[in-house]
Amino acid sequence: MTTINGKQYSKFDMHVHTAETSKCGIISAPDLVKTYQDNGYDGFVVTDHLHETYISLQNCRDDWQECVTRFLFGFQEAQRAGDEIGFHVALGVELRFPENDSDYLLYGVDEKFLREHPYLYRTDHASFFQQFGEQILIMHAHPYRDCDVVFYDSVHGLEVVNCNPRQKNRNELALQLAKEHPDLYRICGSDAHRPGDEARAAVFFEGEIHDSFDIRRGIQSNSILLWCPDNDSIIQESEAIKCVTTL
Repeated sequence: MTTINGKQYSKFDMHVHTAETSKCGIISAPDLVKTYQDNGYDGFVVTDHLHETYISLQNCRDDWQECVTRFLFGFQEAQRAGDEIGFHVALGVELRFPENDSDYLLYGVDEKFLREHPYLYRTDHASFFQQFGEQILIMHAHPYRDCDVVFYDSVHGLEVVNCNPRQKNRNELALQLAKEHPDLYRICGSDAHRPGDEARAAVFFEGEIHDSFDIRRGIQSNSILLWCPDNDSIIQESEAIKCVTTL
């Protein structure tokens, strides 16, 4: 836990990929846990990729339950390693629909939710939001990385800063979108895939965080603090938006 202005906060990375599940990931789940604990984090959210290409690579297209089992492997390995040292690992998802290359971070999910909704990505962003918007928290990941059109009316919020050092994230455009729509929740994340990506961003939550449902509630409380030294000016402007809207 970290003390900020006399309050106790949990330090979490909201956007982490494991080598066990994400084909673009290079760092094993146990190594991620060790690195993050060494950097003073209390936990992170495993947000491995889930979309049509992932399912094709896993060779489980016709067996959704097996697909879920394989998808959860990275999270479960991280959770197992975390449990051994008192480090919290929460389950998230980075979902992509067939309509374009936009990605969405889901919080407030568990294994039961995934198993009960086969091939949940085989739809479009608007239909998904209409169906699940009351159950889970849907955040637009790196909204302007690969596209110029953001469907801000079908998400609860956005990753206002993606801190991956190898991508053209255009975070300044995400900040502008946040200014235009101050009702959107805002987070930041490291988007860690390979060595050098880890521990570059954090969200500080008041009190202890144990799972994905705590993450969802923490974001919705609108009392989180964002941290990403490489994008500090954008973080500060994002925080100023929150101050204005809570007066």
